[in-house]
Amino acid sequence: MIVKNTDEDFPIPENQMPSNHKNEKIKPYTDEEVDASVWKEFQQGSELALATIFKVYANKLFNYGRQFTPHEDVINDAIQDVFYQLIKSKNRISAANSVRYYLFSCFRRRLLRLLKQRRKLACEELSDKEGKFWVSIDPDYHSIQTVFTIDQKKLLEEACNELPERQREVLSLYFFEGLSYKEIAKIMGFSQVKSARKILYRALDNLYTRLSKHKDLIKIILAFWG
Repeated sequence: MIVKNTDEDFPIPENQMPSNHKNEKIKPYTDEEVDASVWKEFQQGSELALATIFKVYANKLFNYGRQFTPHEDVINDAIQDVFYQLIKSKNRISAANSVRYYLFSCFRRRLLRLLKQRRKLACEELSDKEGKFWVSIDPDYHSIQTVFTIDQKKLLEEACNELPERQREVLSLYFFEGLSYKEIAKIMGFSQVKSARKILYRALDNLYTRLSKHKDLIKIILAFWG
C-alpha cells in the first residue's frame, strides 16, 4: 500500500486552502525542480507549493519507512507529523537545505521515535526486525523494477540484507534515494562526511563478494548504479 496523494490525504485543514486550490493542477516536478522553485513558494505561503512537495515526496518517505517496519499506520503517522512540522517551521528552515534532505531527516527521526514508543506500549512480542533497516526491493520501489528480473531482485535483496545494518541503509539512501554523502552523514548522525563514503564502499565491496557467482547481475548493478 502506498500513500495516496489526494486532497483528502493532504495534511492541511480545508479552511486554510485557497478557494481555487482544487482547480489548480499540480505539475510533475522532479526533486531538483522542487528544491529550486517550489520551496521558495512554499515559504512564501503557497498551499499549492506545499501540495506539490507532498505529492513528490510522500511515496518516497512511505517506501523508505517500509524498510524499517511493515506497520503502515505508523509510517503514515510519521509522514503526517513531518508535514505538520514542516508547516509550523517553514520560516525557520534554511533555504540552503534541500527539501529531500530535510524531509528524510525529519521522517527518520520521527518514525524511529514512534516505533520506540510502540515497543514500550505493545503487549505482544514484536519482531527482532522492527525498527531496523531492511532493504525491500519490490515493483513499487522507484524505477528499479524496470532493470532487474524478479529473480535478480530477489538475489539483490537477499544479498543487501546480509550486510550490516548501516551498510544497508547507506546503500539505499545513496543509490535508491539519490542523497549525497553529506546528506546521508547528517541523516544517520555520522560526525564526518567521509564515514558515509567509507561505509558505502564497504557495502559495495561486500555486496559484490556475495554476488560473485552472478556475473550478469553484477554487470547490471554496475550499469544501473554507475
